[in-house]
This record gives sequence, structure tokens and C-alpha cells, in this order.
Amino acid sequence: MTEQGGVPRHAQQGGMKTVLAIDIGGTHFRLALFDSEGRRLETSEGDTSRSGGREWMLEQIRARGRALRAHASPPAAACGISFGGPVDFRQQRVTSVHSAGWRDFSFAEWVSSNLNLPCLIDNDGNAGALGEFRYGGGRGTESLVYVTLSTGVGAGVILNGKPLRGKDGLAGELGHIPVSSAGTACSCGARGCLESLSSGSAIAQRGRERGWRPTPGLAGEAAGDALSRPAGGQPAGITAKEIAQAAARGDRAALQIMAEAAGWLARGLLTVIRLINPDKIILGGGLTLAGPVLLDPLHQSLAQLASPTIGYSTQIGTAELGLDSPLYGAAALALDLLPAKP
Repeated sequence: MTEQGGVPRHAQQGGMKTVLAIDIGGTHFRLALFDSEGRRLETSEGDTSRSGGREWMLEQIRARGRALRAHASPPAAACGISFGGPVDFRQQRVTSVHSAGWRDFSFAEWVSSNLNLPCLIDNDGNAGALGEFRYGGGRGTESLVYVTLSTGVGAGVILNGKPLRGKDGLAGELGHIPVSSAGTACSCGARGCLESLSSGSAIAQRGRERGWRPTPGLAGEAAGDALSRPAGGQPAGITAKEIAQAAARGDRAALQIMAEAAGWLARGLLTVIRLINPDKIILGGGLTLAGPVLLDPLHQSLAQLASPTIGYSTQIGTAELGLDSPLYGAAALALDLLPAKP
């Protein structure tokens, strides 16, 4: 556990309160203490064990949460959770159908029973949007859309300063907008979803496909050879990170895969702009670490798709809080549970 943010412990005294924030992702999880000004004080984190399932994660949260609370002065007064999957915000339940063991789980109630804290939970897209709106690149805006680009594609929407969740909690399901009639099967069961074409999983799948079947007509090494080597010569082990790294080295096959994903993403973002026209679109998630090999073709595709008569001033950029946007959003959820300052 490490202290972060340069905030001394004594700064929490004199009316300051602390809260516990939890961010659960498919590959990594974090727990952190925040003060009432939204400053991170201390963090405990680790890699997510998919094979361990829900019970393994709950034990990590129980043990690490109690350890963090033992360091908190004054004691943590509330908890907020960002969950990497579908959440029923009204019922405060995880509704994930992608991760074994989590479906229809009353997570906030579990926190109340096991950590003795009032709790609010939301999906990582909404939490990321709230984090950037309160503490990151969205400060000073009235509307923003935070798009998380990782294993999947999701989004959170802030309109008039408030999260938009929708009647069924489906607002922001950008990854499951159908953008192609000929697309591959998506994790949700439909075909042609944006997630199946521009997520980290989709990029890795394209690499595996082309690792087996080299793309003709590309200069340099065959795509299969170039893309197989980072995964030890096994196409089945290729990841989006390795493809992005190959693209950064100038591998033409990898650059083409990244450009295709960026092109589909541009269509999704333009749909967001046409429907909502937010002040900002903020891109977050691990895929944004690819940098120019993703962002340059994204802006090129947006320019190609642009209408000569319908302009827009929506700013598109990456998350100011980096990969921690959902964690800060979880802190904001917890702080919203505290009594308003007199």
C-alpha cells in the first residue's frame, strides 16, 4: 500500500472525511482512500484472477478494505465502487452476464454487511465519466461523454452536470451499437457491434486471424510472421498490446489492424456527437495507451467522415486521470453519500 497525492495524514483532520473507493476491472483492481476534497491518500491494488471468480475478488476487497480502513484517520465514512460490467444502479446490483458468479449480485449490500459502510456502485463507464467530470478533463464542462476502450467498449454520459443512466440503465452502452451488418459476433450475442470491431478484444482477434493467414501485398515481413513473434510464435496468444507495440515499430500489418479499429471507433464517436453534441468526448481505458497508432487514424477517420455542412466543436481527447478515472468516479459516488457541508 502506498500513500499518493502528496497529502499528509494530518491534512485529514479539522473536518476532513475519508471514503473508500474500489475499481474492479477485468485485468486489474484497485482500492483507495480519498479525502473529502477528492484527493487520493493511499492505494492497494493487484491483478484480477479470472479463475478465482467472485469469491476470490470479494475476499480481496474484504481484506484490503479492512487494512486500508485501519490506516484511515478519521475512519472512512462511505464506499463507492466502479465495476467493469453491467450494473443496475437503481437496485444497486451487478447484472453482469460476462463474468461468472457476478450475475444479479447485491454488491452494495455486501459492502454494507462486510465493511460496515454505506455504498454506491455503478459501471466503469459511468464512474469514469463522473471521475473526469469532477476531478479530470471534464471540469468546467456541462456535458461530456467518457468512452472506455479496453477489453470491451463502454461509455458514460454527463448531461447538465448529472450522470445519464436511462430508463433501463442502458445509457452509454456505446459498445453495443450495431455499426456493421457483416460484423463478427459480439460478447453480448449480437453481431456487428462497435465492441466487436474496435475493442482490445477485437484488435487481438484480428491479429490472431492474420497470424494464421498472412495478409498479401504488405511490405516487409508477412503479417503472420510479424504478429506471431511477440506471443512466442503462437497466434492464439496475440494481444492488443502486442499489436499496438508492433504498430509503433512500423509493422504495416499491425498499423492496418489499428487503423481499421480506429475507423469503426470514429463512426461510433460521430454517432455520439450527432445525438448528444457534448462539450467533450474523453477517451479512457488501457487501449488509449497505444497512443498515436490509434489516435492518429481515429482523427483521420473523423475528418473523412465529416459533413461539409454539419460542423461540430466537441473536443476529443484522452483522460486527464489516465487509467484512474473510474477509481476517482468511485470516490465521487462515495462522497455523494456523505452529508452536505453546512
